[in-house]
Amino acid sequence: MLVTFLLLFFSVQINCINIRNGIKMELNNLSASIYADTYRSQRESNFSEYLNTLYQSSSYKSQLENIVLDGLESKISLSTDDYTIRNTDLEFSIDGDRMEYVFTCEVDFFIKMFGSNYPVITQEIRLTGYHNTKF
Repeated sequence: MLVTFLLLFFSVQINCINIRNGIKMELNNLSASIYADTYRSQRESNFSEYLNTLYQSSSYKSQLENIVLDGLESKISLSTDDYTIRNTDLEFSIDGDRMEYVFTCEVDFFIKMFGSNYPVITQEIRLTGYHNTKF
């Protein structure tokens, strides 16, 4: 029983590290996309217009979320026999002279007993990234 618990514990830790690393890479890619969009908006008009688009356009926010999720899915599976990633969310806010984005998700880890998978641990993963703006 102790060995099973230790194996489950280390499996959860390793999978969480892999998921967090995948999310970090995708948040870096997101920062590059935001940089391209904010650079264009600052050249063509002003940054407040970009913020209005970000906060008022659900399709633009969904597009940014899909960039992160599609990239994450290309790196790791969102659902395996060992875990399932669910309740993903990407939030934006302005913090001084930089844009903050927070990606959160819940990961359900399973243990296989008697031919069935049972959820045993739910772990929340929360990562924050920043994009510095000059306006």
